[in-house]
Amino acid sequence: MKKVFFAFVLAVFTLSCQQKQTQGQATDANTQEPVADAGDEQADAAPFNISDYLDEMSDNPELRYGIGDLELSEYALYDIDGDGQDEVWVRAPGQNYLAIYVLNNSKLELVAYADGCTDLTYYKNAVAYDAYYSPGRACKGAQVVKNSKLADSYWEETNWDIFDDEAEEVTDESYYINGKESTKADCEHFTEQLGTPTNAPNPDWMAIR
Repeated sequence: MKKVFFAFVLAVFTLSCQQKQTQGQATDANTQEPVADAGDEQADAAPFNISDYLDEMSDNPELRYGIGDLELSEYALYDIDGDGQDEVWVRAPGQNYLAIYVLNNSKLELVAYADGCTDLTYYKNAVAYDAYYSPGRACKGAQVVKNSKLADSYWEETNWDIFDDEAEEVTDESYYINGKESTKADCEHFTEQLGTPTNAPNPDWMAIR
């Protein structure tokens, strides 16, 4: 009889503990903080304001090219790599100047620029440039954009002697891929991998006020 009684008491005690544990878990679950929705964060992001970046675009030597003051008068938002995130375009028509940037965590990074000495060629997710900077010096390269960030790039520079009486002899050639010294063949292969050039984009330009 005692064994039956103790077994009954033990069963009641165990059941009571299980009920308290279940209630505690339910309380914890109900008091957890809600997880922020990524869409809500994007909705709360401040709209793009070109005025926040104009001084940097005009004065930072890493984000521009040329001597003298830039008179940027127009900007556009246009997606280069098709990821749904626009890149920032600015231009100064009177100075024949155009620059393209990505915004990486609100930080400007230069994709490419064009001026009177530079031609741009567009690809599905890249911009290539070909520039003749001065007599005896030419540069060209390309910058890939992926997920609205700077990805792979190549750059080459050629210098030659313009005072050679018989021929303009090349005096120096430099080749780089992703900032590391490379070869002409590798840079040519890089260009081939970009694919077929596309038509030049025609973004909706807006006045900078």
